Amino acid sequence: MAHAERFSQDAPTDRLLAFIEFMRGRDILISPADSLVAMEVAGLVGYDDRTLLKNGLGSALAKSKFEIEVFNEAFEQYFGAPSSDKSKNENSSSSADDSTGDSPSSQELGEQLSQAMQAQPELAKNLSSELVEALKSGDEAAIAIAVETAAQQVDVSAIKLLTQRGQYIRKMLDALGEQALRDAAVELESTEPAAFEAVQALREQLRNKVRDRVDRAYMVHASGDAEDMLDEALSNMSLGNVDQHHRARLKRLLERMTRKLAARHGRVRKRVKRGQLAVPATLRKAMATDGIPFKPQWRKSVRRKPQILILCDVSGSVAAYAKFLLLFLHSLQDILPRTRSFAFSSNLGEVTETLRALPVEIAIERVNLKYGGATDYARAFEDFASLAMADINRITTVIILGDARNNNTDPRLDLLAEIRSKCRQLIWLNPESQRSWGTGDSEMPGVIRNCDVAAECSTLKQLERVIDDLLAQLNS
Repeated sequence: MAHAERFSQDAPTDRLLAFIEFMRGRDILISPADSLVAMEVAGLVGYDDRTLLKNGLGSALAKSKFEIEVFNEAFEQYFGAPSSDKSKNENSSSSADDSTGDSPSSQELGEQLSQAMQAQPELAKNLSSELVEALKSGDEAAIAIAVETAAQQVDVSAIKLLTQRGQYIRKMLDALGEQALRDAAVELESTEPAAFEAVQALREQLRNKVRDRVDRAYMVHASGDAEDMLDEALSNMSLGNVDQHHRARLKRLLERMTRKLAARHGRVRKRVKRGQLAVPATLRKAMATDGIPFKPQWRKSVRRKPQILILCDVSGSVAAYAKFLLLFLHSLQDILPRTRSFAFSSNLGEVTETLRALPVEIAIERVNLKYGGATDYARAFEDFASLAMADINRITTVIILGDARNNNTDPRLDLLAEIRSKCRQLIWLNPESQRSWGTGDSEMPGVIRNCDVAAECSTLKQLERVIDDLLAQLNS
């Protein structure tokens, strides 16, 4: 009885901690402090009222619209699959009342099995275990303790693949001693049909408990790893090779990337003449004066608004990349409000308001329709010079996304050199492999001479690395 009481206190907490781990596997940042708040909330509201528990945990663990959506889906998946014992009992009672008496109840099955055990001493000896008694009496706490003990014995948390599900179910059943029930079923099948049905019912009940435990372990320990593996593969895959089936997933990865960059670079420190005392810097300065702080150092949180101009090639040669690059530009508006976006193939135009005002799919379609076509860098640079050259200054960063292939015509690299002379830095991101630079009609050798940075950028991981470095430089 003491074990049951301890289980009733500890098991919900263990399951809540597993759910928090499940949430972390879905890119929700949950700190130890958040976990403690969630445990306190669960202790206050209890686990009986599912809606109250969901609302309470949601208020503790989900902090944004995106996280609320992920939390709701994860809660339904984790807590919604198995019904509560109370609901099962109510449904069982209702079914028993509505039935015609053809199907015996659990108590009747237990009585039938007890009678068979009394008649066959050898059978009673084989089935004399605490687990069988718990199954016969419906002692849910004792059954749960036995299942959890078996889960620890077989290390069910090591499950990594869905195909291992049956293997772990079998291992746990063996650890629970289900072999005795199996042997009893074989022995009773031809001699005691009623007792055979009772044993089969107990086996099914035990199997359902074990299956639920393995499924829960898979959700927590394996499904998250599988999702992470797929995300990692997509992040390192060339954007031009991503098929239609995975584009929605890649869009979510882009959104996650922008959120991470926003959290990392959204607010920077700048030294000022007054404000909050910077204690470490003040103490370092005071070392030269025997610890007397003659020169206090101050700090203050300010939000920098760097000016970034981005030119995106949407011509046919980079069409497969252009959609994702435009999607990235759409997401970048939240991190860098002063970003101005331009699209071009031959003629160039500003698309900042289009990307900001319209849903992303509609915005990308309109940009491609208006500016797609054959590449002409000379005309694009001329249009950019007339539209934005006067706005470029020493705090401006210009980023160009394109393959630098100009159909063997003059790309007007002199205009590119003029842009570089006016801006803080000029970055060129090319979706082609560096091995292809300078081959055919590629103008990359000349581009490299007129840029501060020229980098291969064909994957989401490469794009994130470049933008992360850029934002770090802007905030330094």
